[in-house]
Amino acid sequence: MIKIVLHHTCKSSYTLYKALRGVPGVEFEMAGVPYFPYLRRYVLSVPAVFKNGELVLLDPVEPDDVIALRDGKTQKELDIDEAVENFVRGIMASQALLATVMLYKSVKPVLDPDLVSVLSRARYHLQERKTPRILERIREKEGELLSEHWEHLVKLLTFGLVREMYWLGIDVGDVEKSHVKMWILAKATLGRLGLPHPKPAVPNEVADAVYTTLRESGRRYLDKVTEEQSIILGDADFLSLIQAY
Repeated sequence: MIKIVLHHTCKSSYTLYKALRGVPGVEFEMAGVPYFPYLRRYVLSVPAVFKNGELVLLDPVEPDDVIALRDGKTQKELDIDEAVENFVRGIMASQALLATVMLYKSVKPVLDPDLVSVLSRARYHLQERKTPRILERIREKEGELLSEHWEHLVKLLTFGLVREMYWLGIDVGDVEKSHVKMWILAKATLGRLGLPHPKPAVPNEVADAVYTTLRESGRRYLDKVTEEQSIILGDADFLSLIQAY
């Protein structure tokens, strides 16, 4: 049985649900409250796809990925460099992981073997034996990966900030650089867990880049978020999955 965990604010969740609703062997669960059990199961982005209770995929997920997983047709020889690119795309699709990587300007805080096996799709392709080699290659290429994708990482992080500003009714013009720093520090940590040492701080390079992008593109991002959320929150069928608490 395939179970897909969704979130009621997530465009990727919405799109996958609309594509697979009613498909035999696929069921959906809207993440709700209490939410700490989802953290225990490494639901660090949505949609999150489980097969027989094991996490196999995190966003990005396509409908065909799910059907192949249901039908047991995912095994293939996974190239290590392809796995690394899958890992990077997984970081980009998760605001929790992305914020962590940007706070530390490093992927080291997220290099847990179980998580890497999912993000790299080693588990999906039944190639988990390659996880140590994938981890090694990620460590070798860390500087190159961050440099190559830096601009896109900044834009994605800024878009996530704008999405939360939309929910809270905060105008782009009301945000100062200090607010950006506080948001990144809070976004990338859980209580005290994850706070950099010795004194917690956000790299100026990161805060400056996000703040500049916010000033340059924030209004356009806000328009896009407004359209996205209006579609999702206007779909009664999708929202009917929300669990009462």
